[in-house]
Order: sequence, then C-alpha cells, then structure tokens
Amino acid sequence: YREFVLLHERLVPYIRAAAATAERSGLPIVRPLPLIDPTDERGWRLADAYGFGPARWVAPVLESGATERSAWLPRGEWLEFWSGDLVAGGREVTVAAPRERIPVWVRRGAILVTHPREHVAAGLGDTPESQRPLEATLWGEPTCGRAKARLADGTAIRWRGGQWSADECGSGREISFRVRG
Repeated sequence: YREFVLLHERLVPYIRAAAATAERSGLPIVRPLPLIDPTDERGWRLADAYGFGPARWVAPVLESGATERSAWLPRGEWLEFWSGDLVAGGREVTVAAPRERIPVWVRRGAILVTHPREHVAAGLGDTPESQRPLEATLWGEPTCGRAKARLADGTAIRWRGGQWSADECGSGREISFRVRG
C-alpha cells in the first residue's frame, strides 16, 4: 500500500496539470478510448481500461489472484511504465500484473512531470507544493523531435533535439531531467 501512496503523491504535478486542462477544455482526466482514438471501434465496448491524463493508459487488474493482464492498447507507441519496454499499440497485449504493479503504459514521446521519489518518501512536511522539487521524464524520443508539458501553474517544460528547457511561472524550484526508454 505504501508504494501506491508514494506513486500517487509523486504524480500530483501530472494530476494537477490534467485537472487544469480539464478546466480549460472540458477534457476529463480519466478518458475512455473514444476520447483518445474516436476511430477505434473497440473503444465503445472497452470498459476495463482508460486513459489517465494526456499520456498514460491504465488497465487495472479486476480478477482476484491474477498475475497477468490482457488489455487493449490504443494505437501508437507506448512504454510499459514499470519496465520501460516499448510496445506497439492498436492491439491486445498481455503484461505481468503482480499485486504490487498496476498495468500502466506511457505514450512514447510524452513528458511526465512528477515529484522525485526520494522527496516524497522522506515526507512532504510543510514544504509548500510550489517549492517542492520536480522530475521531468521524457518517455522515449518523440517522433517529431520535440515534446512539451505544461503544469497547472503555467510552467512549460520542453525537450527539443536533446535539449531541456523550462519556462517557470512558479518560484524557481529545482527541476531534474531524465530520459527513459
């Protein structure tokens, strides 16, 4: 349970950014397949997997005792969250699903902004959220050579041609950058 709480707290910047997008555009944080790919006919029957924000696909395990999960993955290229393995979408995939890991994929070329694990695990104390450090992770090189994530406070984090930049609207907090996959 502790690992899931840590993961949830790490995702706060991503969740807040998705909430800000929902406020601006009306696009919900939790997205059924027809909102991600309206041309995929399977989406109208798919009830056990969903998009979470702009860059993640989640397929919770619904069967007691299951150790793997088959799930429809939307078209495109995805990286399996836990292993970093690149997976082609637009098809059914089977992934290991031990109790401690929810099957999750991240769209290739997406930037996920989180709080660093070490910071969250040490306890958040009374550090204001706007001063907590951030970790920007590029999940696989984007096919167009660039990627961008905008946080709820307006901070824009970009990756272009191998270079990172951040236009901070906040208080000048520490941002570390990494590439996965």
